Amino acid sequence: MSVLTKQFKDALSKIEPGEDAEHAAEAHAEVRDVLDGHADLVEWGLHSVLIGSYRREVSIRRVKDVDVFCELPNLPDDEDPQDLLDKFANLLEGEYGDRVTKNDRSVKVDFPDFDMHVDVVPARPADDEWEIPDRDGGWEKTHPVKFSELSTARNQDHDDKYVPVVKLVRQTRRALRGDVKPGGFFVEVAAYHAFADIPDGSSDESPSSTAEYYTVALEKMAPILRDHADGVARLMNPAIPDQELHIRATQEELDTIADEWEQAAVDARQALESGNDQDAARTFKRLLGQNSDGNDVFEVPVAVSAGHRSLPSGESPTFG
Repeated sequence: MSVLTKQFKDALSKIEPGEDAEHAAEAHAEVRDVLDGHADLVEWGLHSVLIGSYRREVSIRRVKDVDVFCELPNLPDDEDPQDLLDKFANLLEGEYGDRVTKNDRSVKVDFPDFDMHVDVVPARPADDEWEIPDRDGGWEKTHPVKFSELSTARNQDHDDKYVPVVKLVRQTRRALRGDVKPGGFFVEVAAYHAFADIPDGSSDESPSSTAEYYTVALEKMAPILRDHADGVARLMNPAIPDQELHIRATQEELDTIADEWEQAAVDARQALESGNDQDAARTFKRLLGQNSDGNDVFEVPVAVSAGHRSLPSGESPTFG
C-alpha cells in the first residue's frame, strides 16, 4: 500500500489556516468586546461563543469568516427576529460604520485588513436548543455548540484522526468544485455521518494510516452524497434530531459533486493499493489540488533508483 506518511503530514501543514488563525481570534475578540458592553444585551443575559469551522478546528487556508453565536437566554418572547438583527446592526454600526451589513440571519462585520469578516448570530433559547432568525422572518432551530461537542467526541473516538481527515475532505471539495456550491460545511457533515461507519481507534479494523482514513472517508461519504442528490436520504443535522440540513445548492450542483466524489473515492482506493508511491502521489496531488496560496498541497516523492540507500536530502526513500 502507498500510505505516503510524510506527504500527508506535509499536505496537512499546507492547508492549515496559518496567520489567519491569529487574525480570526483578534477579530472575534474585538467584536465580542463591543457586544459585551451593551446594556440591553447584558440585560438579556448575553453569552457570546465562537462557533463554525474555526471553532471545530477544521478550517483550511484561507479563513474568510468567523462566527460569533450570541446566546440571549433572557430575550423577551415577543422580540421580533428581524428587529433583533436591526438592534445588533445598529449597535455594531456605532463602532464599525459602513463595515456592517445586516443579512437575513446574521450581522456581518468586515475586517478588510484581514480580508475576512465576522458573522454575528443572535439566538434565543428553545428548550435544550436555540433558535436564530431565518430567511423567512421567523425563527429556526439550531445548536452549533452541540455540533462542536459532537465533533470533538468523534475526533477522540478516532484517536485524533477525524479532524485532519475532515480538513483533507474539505480541501478535496475545494479542489474538485472551487467556489461552486455546496460548500465545505456540506462535506463536513457528510464526513461526520460517514465516520459512524468507520471502525474507531478501539478496533483492530481501524484504518492504520492517514492515507487509508482519507480513502475510507471518501468511500463512506460517496453514497451519502449520492442519496442526498437523488432525494433518497437527505443529509441530517447531527445536532438537531430529525432536522434536515439546509443546503444552498442547485440540483445540478448536488448531482455533480456526487458524481465527482464517487470517482474520487475510486481513484483514492486505486492509489492507496497501487504500491507505486509516485503514481499514488500523483493521484492524491490531483485530489487535493492547491491551497489558497496557489501551492500544490500534495508532493510527489522523488523516485529512487535501485541501489540508492537514501535520497539526496538524507531522507529515507521508504514512505509510510
